[in-house]
Amino acid sequence: MKKDMTTGIEWKQILLFTLPIMAGNLLQQLYNTVDGIIVGQFVSESAFSGVATCQPLTFFFLSFAMGLSVGVGIVVSQYFGAGKHDKLPVAIDTALLLLGTLGLALMVVSFLVAPLILRAVLNVPDGVIQYSITYFRIYALGLFFQFIYNSIAAMLRGLGDSKAILFFLVIATVLNTILDLTFVVVFHWDVAGAAIATVIAQVVCASVSYVYLRRKFPFVKSGEHWDGKISKTMTKLGLPIAIQQSVVSIGQGSMQRLVNTFSIEAPGIMAAYGAATRLNNFLYIPIMGFQSGLATFTGQNMGAGKLDRVRRGFHKTILMSLSITVAMCIFMYIFAGSVITLFGLSGNALTVGKEQIRFLAMFIWMFCCYMTLGGVLQGSGDTVLQSATTLSALVTQIVAAYTLVHFGVLGYNAAWVSTPIGWTVAITITYTRYFTGGWKKKAVAGKLSREATEIGDGGMM
Repeated sequence: MKKDMTTGIEWKQILLFTLPIMAGNLLQQLYNTVDGIIVGQFVSESAFSGVATCQPLTFFFLSFAMGLSVGVGIVVSQYFGAGKHDKLPVAIDTALLLLGTLGLALMVVSFLVAPLILRAVLNVPDGVIQYSITYFRIYALGLFFQFIYNSIAAMLRGLGDSKAILFFLVIATVLNTILDLTFVVVFHWDVAGAAIATVIAQVVCASVSYVYLRRKFPFVKSGEHWDGKISKTMTKLGLPIAIQQSVVSIGQGSMQRLVNTFSIEAPGIMAAYGAATRLNNFLYIPIMGFQSGLATFTGQNMGAGKLDRVRRGFHKTILMSLSITVAMCIFMYIFAGSVITLFGLSGNALTVGKEQIRFLAMFIWMFCCYMTLGGVLQGSGDTVLQSATTLSALVTQIVAAYTLVHFGVLGYNAAWVSTPIGWTVAITITYTRYFTGGWKKKAVAGKLSREATEIGDGGMM
């Protein structure tokens, strides 16, 4: 069901729309965590380290797909908010062709260069490198389906249909868990089994979501399926976010490399860092959910010219997001030692992992303040500023971490102690932008409607 968010009580609309997104994010995180838990419990700590060290790479492709899909979501949500429903079918087909082609290309390239990246860039130790190569190469085979699914998910969010996305993720998560247990525990396929389970689940999720989308917007052979101007606009809006998120993954890779250098003097550090990172990602769920909900709310209301609703929606959303995030951080701080044992960690790995979780739990409220406002910037189309902000914050974090290690101030813990320093920079930039009002001039619905009248310039595919 399409949801019009341009009228009604702002906080209630955002909350009700966001809850399925948060549930979906929870399922997606469980989907990503199950592999680690099963490999850690039923294979070995070294095998889990090999899977965990692939996280910057898997996050790179996921974030790039989601980032480009932001452009899709902005176009769809602002068309919908502006009442330009006749433009939606060609926009949807254009998005599928655009992201599907890119996903296919990246699938081939990433499979070929995986060993080089893992050895030369992430500096994965010899003891776990084969686990890493095996896992990532199989994972790469599902990239086409990952890009297709994220494109469809962005479209449905833009139309206000977040419940369908939740349904798709339930299917994928349950299937991934069953296949993980079957391939790893029963068939003893080790990390290869975990990767194969992930790919199969991605194929099923993308297929089911595509069938659902086509029921809403049937494929018409004689219709227009590609519009160059719409594609250009989607890319222009989504590419900065894709670059932003990719830069974040590069930052994660930099931190992973830093941690890997301590693998000899601090046994278990790779497993600890991987497990703690996965658990900390659960704390980001309400933050990212509210950001997505606020972005759709902002997009529709910007398209309708209702800036007052955008402001009120932001003020209510940040209060809701902070309340839930702080409560979760308190829980994670108290029970850090218990939850991290799910990955089969013990000894030094358990101690280090608990240290990382507890430190970040005290500062994630800063990330909440930054990312929630990012929903306003994203929904309004002010994506370049958001990307520049993320880049600035990340560079600050990386420089701080490596400087602290270089001068002997900190050791491996510089990988997470430096994080709040970067978030401080992000908060400064985004709130300056919000209060100076530059984001108000970024609405794209009017421009899109003028460009779309010339449909056909990009040809038919």
